[in-house]
Amino acid sequence: MLKFLGKYREAGLLLLRASVGLIFILICGPVLLSGEHRWWQFGSAMRVLNFHSHLDWWGFLGALAGCIGGIFMMLGFAFRIGILLAFLVALVNAIAVAHHDHGLYSIIIPIEAVIVLVCLSFIGPGKYSVDKS
Repeated sequence: MLKFLGKYREAGLLLLRASVGLIFILICGPVLLSGEHRWWQFGSAMRVLNFHSHLDWWGFLGALAGCIGGIFMMLGFAFRIGILLAFLVALVNAIAVAHHDHGLYSIIIPIEAVIVLVCLSFIGPGKYSVDKS
């Protein structure tokens, strides 16, 4: 009955890529543009990995990595590098949320983001990408 959806597989992958990339841009973009105080807050997640200094730089680099990763995901350009950048941000977030032990429901979304990014790294960018030859 739903076999006609098989021919839209590449469009579905494009929609997934674009939406996940947009989410990373919407989360990390305001942090990137907000300044040192917000960078420090964003980078404070690195404390769970025993990095206790230069948290503003860690936050800036994390926000920059999330934005670049989101842009690369949306375009399909350097796709796996973009996935890696977004994966590192999502992984640090998941570890930080798990470390603070706010319960099961608070850790589900960061873990889901990590799982989606790992799956996308195996799937690849698909037919509709900028660097597709």
